[in-house]
Amino acid sequence: MSLRSTLTLTLLAGGLLAGPAYAQDVSPAELDRLAAERQEAIGPRDWGPPVDAAPEAQLMPLGGHVTCMSPRMAFEPVYAGPGSSTKQVGVAPPQLAVTTTTSGGWTRILRAYGKAAWIPTEDLQPWTSTTASAGTHCIVAGMRPSDGMILFSYPGA
Repeated sequence: MSLRSTLTLTLLAGGLLAGPAYAQDVSPAELDRLAAERQEAIGPRDWGPPVDAAPEAQLMPLGGHVTCMSPRMAFEPVYAGPGSSTKQVGVAPPQLAVTTTTSGGWTRILRAYGKAAWIPTEDLQPWTSTTASAGTHCIVAGMRPSDGMILFSYPGA
């Protein structure tokens, strides 16, 4: 028998002979006692006052006229250029930052980091929400510089 076969059989036999592992059976009262002992051993901690979060940077304007709209159907495909023959670059979220740029029945939208994508103009509709109260509107607020996300605000919410 080869060295590899012998080693394999030894490891396999060792694994079969080892018993199963069991969880410790410790009562909640015993755990509380152990925690109290540990806390006494390490002593009190003074972490100081809470640290204020860093102020959020101002939103970057997107430039031009950008409106908030919704796709006609969930998961509408969006493309790299004005036409379904171009590469599909994703799907439309429930709210879109829609520009006024159009080309042959296609409308340019803005995605994260201000990258453009295109969607058929007929697949756009005024913004709709299933959760917002009556009188709520959607406005494109700008782009968050920390991660490039397009942010929206909802007056009337």
